[in-house]
This record gives sequence, C-alpha cells and structure tokens, in this order.
Amino acid sequence: METLKVALASDWFHPKVGGIETHIHELALKLLERGHEPHVITHDYRVLAPYTDSFPYPVHRFSAFIYFKESHISLGPNLLWRANELYKRVGFDVTHVHSIYSPLSIAIANLSRGIRSVPVVATNHSFFGKPRLGLLIQRLIRHYTRRVDVFIAVSSPVAEDTRRVLGESLKDRPVLTIPNAVDPEFWRPPTEDEKQRARRELGLDDEGMAVAVVGRLTERKGIHRVPDILRKAKHLAGKDRIYLLIAGDGPLKTLIMEEITRNGLDGSSRLLGFMPRAKLRSVYWAADALLIPGPLEALPITSLEAMSCGLPIIAWRGSGLTDVVLDGETGFLVRSLDEFAERLALLAGDEDLRHRLGGHARRRIVEEFSWDRVLDRILEAYRVAIDRAAGDDKRYLLYRLWRRVKG
Repeated sequence: METLKVALASDWFHPKVGGIETHIHELALKLLERGHEPHVITHDYRVLAPYTDSFPYPVHRFSAFIYFKESHISLGPNLLWRANELYKRVGFDVTHVHSIYSPLSIAIANLSRGIRSVPVVATNHSFFGKPRLGLLIQRLIRHYTRRVDVFIAVSSPVAEDTRRVLGESLKDRPVLTIPNAVDPEFWRPPTEDEKQRARRELGLDDEGMAVAVVGRLTERKGIHRVPDILRKAKHLAGKDRIYLLIAGDGPLKTLIMEEITRNGLDGSSRLLGFMPRAKLRSVYWAADALLIPGPLEALPITSLEAMSCGLPIIAWRGSGLTDVVLDGETGFLVRSLDEFAERLALLAGDEDLRHRLGGHARRRIVEEFSWDRVLDRILEAYRVAIDRAAGDDKRYLLYRLWRRVKG
C-alpha cells in the first residue's frame, strides 16, 4: 500500500507537554496506523536539553539562531535551509502545520508551498485574544499565511475567530471545523473499585464530591478563580465536603495557594502539580466533575478526556467548549463566575444528575470525538488541499496522491 508522506510542523512539541503537542503526537500515531508516513518538524528545545526522542516516527529537530526561552519559539535561516534539505530528501506529499501563531509553522508553510510546491493544511488551535501589538501581529499573520491551502479550526468559535483574523486575505480558502480527538478505550469510566482506589490515593473520602481542574496555572486558563467559585458553591449547596483537585503547574501557583487559603479550602484542596497524561486518568476517575474556567479555551483535550471518562463539564458559553458540551445534557455552559458556582452546587447536591450527565458525555465523545472519526476528517482536509494545489499547479498528480490518502 502506498503511503502519504506528511510533514507535521510546529514550534510546540515534546518534551514540552500541552494540547498542541499531544494532538501532533497522537495524530502521527494514527497516521502510522493507517499506513501513512508522518514526520514531525520542530526545534531543538535547547533549554530542556539533553533530550532523546524515542517515537515510532521520525522527529526532525532543527536549531536556529533566534530562540525565545519563555515561549519556546525558534527561527532562523539555518533552520529553514536544513528544513528545505529535508523536503528535498523525503519528498513530502502534504504539510500540516499546527498553530497559525507559531513562527516555525508559518515559515515551514511558506517553504513547503512556495519553494517545494507541497500543499499546506494549517490547524488553528487557539483564539487570537488581545495580544500586545495585536494589529501588527494580525497583519503579519494575514501576509504570511497566504500560501496555506486549507485552514482547520478545532471548534466553530475558533473558526469564526480565524475568519476574523484573516479577513479579506482568506479569499476563497476554506476554514474547516475539525475538533481535537481522544482514544475512548483508554479514557474510559472507572469501575467502582477503580474509583474508590483513585480517591483513596488522593486522600478523599467516599462521601464528598470532588471537582477537578486541569491545565497550566496561567492568567489565560483562569484557574486562580476556582477557589472563590468553590467557596460559593459550598455555601449554595450547604455542603462542607467538596474537594478541589488541581492538576497543573505554572506561574500562578503561589497566587492559587493564597486563594485556597483565603477561601478556607486548605483541608479540601489537592495541588497535584504537573502530571503525565497516563496518571491524569486517575484524577478524572477520582473526580465527579471538571471545571474549565478559561473563557478563551479553544477546545482543550482535557475536556474530551474527562468527558470520555464519564465526567460532566462546566465551561464558559461562547468558548470552544460550545461544540462539545451540550448545556443540560453533558454538562453546563455558563455566562458568569456566579453561574459556575450555581451549577457546581447543583451537581454537588444531585448524584443522579452527575451520573446522567456523565453518561451522556461519554457517549458524545465516543460518537463524535474519537480518533477514528476525526482522522477521517483530517484526511479529507488533506484531499481538499491537494485538490486545490492541483488546480494551481499541474505538476501535482492528483489521482496518485488521493489514492495515497485513501490508502
């Protein structure tokens, strides 16, 4: 069977761990399973060196003259020269870059389409927000994404945001909404024994409800607001035992600890720090609900993992969670911090409601957000990109490439 050679490019990949990094890794694995040949292109992460790759697919790490430690961004002419040599050597059929806000992604997209004549798909994983120098950044994005053939957005609100950011520069290029994905066989609900064991390991009793929050402890994620939400929920529910499980690390850790103390939650809170994803499942198993307090969340993989494990979600209405959380069916979508507390109190007082919403959440992930379904849609995006490129450049052998995609 012929294989499609796919370049997956981004500034952000392992050993850094986050949503984009996880998505790229799992996409590469799923492409391998379908018989294709993925290659990851990223930078050397010299700040985290030494680091040895042990992936079942090639990872090409290029050093660059420019390196920003805090944002994990690297770029320079030496990187692009070596990437060009890689393209000549491998002969990629399609390039899939991740994040239109990644300088390396945009540089590779221009190299791919402009120099190597390889079609480009670009996934936007996040909202633009209100960055410093936002107008300048927007103009640069519009200019340097002109060679992208097809855009993917991970949720419909992100798709709308992408169209707004690109404006007239988008022209007739499609923006497809294709979500992140998870493996429901691993992210599954616990048995009763597994749930009790997970709770005991975290020092939780069998009576109190546990709410989980997962993510980097930054302003954008909004986790520093959760202690106040929990205090209000406990008051509304008339319950003393609502446990708080926070899995993550970051610059706001000290502030969050202070907020926990200020709200009288020291005895019922667990700050678990950064956790590998395999261990994160036990946190979902110990919990009864997941809060996602960041209003600019595009579609966090943690939400899909938790729902696949049978947890209802409480998140902001208008965020990317709108696509996955059905209000009142798989969780709740809210418009204010007070509504966060009200819905959490409702869950705390009704175990049957938690189980019902959690069961619907699990079914929704299996039916709509499993990797088998999502990968088919990504491969279709590759076909659209190849088709568009073939219309621009007759050097493309469309039939041969499409056979590889369908292979």
